[in-house]
Amino acid sequence: MADETNYRPLEGVKVLELSTMVAAGSCGRMLADWGATVIKVEAESGDMFRNFPKTFLVPCTMDENPLFDNLNAGKRGIVLNLKTPEGMEAMHRLLAEADVFLTNTRVKALKKLGLDYDSLKDKYPRLIEANISGFGEKGPKKDNPGFDTVAFWASSGFNADMMVEGPGSYPVYSSAGPGDIVTAMGLCYAITAALYKRTQTGKGDRVSSSLYGTALWCFHIMSVATEERYGYQYPKTREVSAPTGAPFRTKDNQWVMTTILKIEEQWPVLCNVLGVPELGTDPRYNTSLRQRDPEVRKYLMKRFEEIYATKTADEWCKLLTEADIVNDKLAHYKDMEHSEQAWENEYIHEVTCPNGGKSILVRPAMRSDRMGIPTWKRGPMLGEHTEEVLKEIGYTDEQIKAMEEKKAAVQIDTTQFKHLDEEM
Repeated sequence: MADETNYRPLEGVKVLELSTMVAAGSCGRMLADWGATVIKVEAESGDMFRNFPKTFLVPCTMDENPLFDNLNAGKRGIVLNLKTPEGMEAMHRLLAEADVFLTNTRVKALKKLGLDYDSLKDKYPRLIEANISGFGEKGPKKDNPGFDTVAFWASSGFNADMMVEGPGSYPVYSSAGPGDIVTAMGLCYAITAALYKRTQTGKGDRVSSSLYGTALWCFHIMSVATEERYGYQYPKTREVSAPTGAPFRTKDNQWVMTTILKIEEQWPVLCNVLGVPELGTDPRYNTSLRQRDPEVRKYLMKRFEEIYATKTADEWCKLLTEADIVNDKLAHYKDMEHSEQAWENEYIHEVTCPNGGKSILVRPAMRSDRMGIPTWKRGPMLGEHTEEVLKEIGYTDEQIKAMEEKKAAVQIDTTQFKHLDEEM
């Protein structure tokens, strides 16, 4: 893959990010990867995500915070107290130079700060404000707080309907982060579209997305199918799952899953692989219509459970792949660091934290042939670039010192950390 020196599609775009946690932060990371200059504004207490990784037993110190660094890679970080006149003045100086104001701050809080789009659009007519909310900006939940565990997974129907219904079953546990990141990817698309249109009109815009709205879009196939007029049912029991799309336990206590859409064409192929060619030609089972019958599914699921238990997962995957049937083992999150597929595609890479500790982190999967793989630069320490950025927007050393004395701005002393300037 080519890597043209200095080619970055978003080079010259300035993004001012006022965010906490994952959704807006990951949007800023992806924009930075593609060349945007991203300045992250935090309060002195810092983004909540600086400490959240403790939940997953991941370090959260200034010099080793791999999950925070990954979410905020490529950014510079400053600390401003927006409750002070001096801090707010600096914020407006940054907005005056920004192309994009990215935030997940709730609209009512933005209005209180005077940072909502209606308050900014006349003053900064070229500015694009990009907002992420939990549930959208209308309706009874418009002011509710929202994390993806609730607004994306629970509120959309996923947690309740994707469990395998049976004795002692319970809803699927929400995964923290995926809904945020999918929402952020959509917002990136809206931001870049607004930037493109601004080149023609010279006018800014306000673009937005929500965790709940994105979830409805992601899961709309299931949601539409379960409308009253259609009546598809969730959750499912194991015995009436589709035998061509369900996971099965193998001889070595792993699970293998296939996906077959063209039943009439591929069902005989699958049955040959499984060593039961008679099922492939049996008119009771070899059409998509017949396989919708709950009793047929129940019988085939039982048979397949017995068959898959006779070979290891690797043996089945080899046979299925040779037959050109979509398949794979059910992986575990912990398998990522050993995935040849991930390493070969450079989806994952090893990084060095400022204290010398090493982590294997994940890159966004979007690629540009001309740009190549974006250079890794860890996320900013809290207030790491405050003085540097303030000087760039016209503050003198004396003015910065006065702001720091009033706690309107905070700069961290980075000299205490080892390896800080090493390539990571």
